[in-house]
Amino acid sequence: MNSHIDDSISNPLWDYSVVVYNLDGVAQSCLALQDTYGLDVNLLLYGAWLASAGRRLSHPHLLAVEAAVADWRNKVVIPLRTLRRQLRAFPPAQALSEEIKTIELVAEQQQQAMIYVHYQQATELAVSDYPLQENLELVVKSVISESDDWAPEVQRLIESLSA
Repeated sequence: MNSHIDDSISNPLWDYSVVVYNLDGVAQSCLALQDTYGLDVNLLLYGAWLASAGRRLSHPHLLAVEAAVADWRNKVVIPLRTLRRQLRAFPPAQALSEEIKTIELVAEQQQQAMIYVHYQQATELAVSDYPLQENLELVVKSVISESDDWAPEVQRLIESLSA
């Protein structure tokens, strides 16, 4: 993640995401969960950010956040990512792929701004001693069935975030 995408947006969630995404193993685990199971990396990072403040994500709150960002993610972020990846595989379009990556990051930053606005308007979230695992598992279970083997990747993400 690039911290200088749009400095005019003050968003502690984005600031946190930029820092932790660059920690060893975080990007790899987030992208593995995204690409394998269709998880939204921004929601994973939101759960981690809440945990860093000792807040437990609730299912109703997660559903409300998901509803607030679903259209943006599905109509803007995912199509940009898909196009960037297609162009990345086409060597003459490498420079264009990099330009689209910058635009994709701006779209992700906007999505996190939407999440943060929702957070600011929400009722108080419960305090928990160790909410990181609870929060990440709630995000995962909102998308992935219990039968899928996602637990090892989530554990790697937790370890990377806790390092």
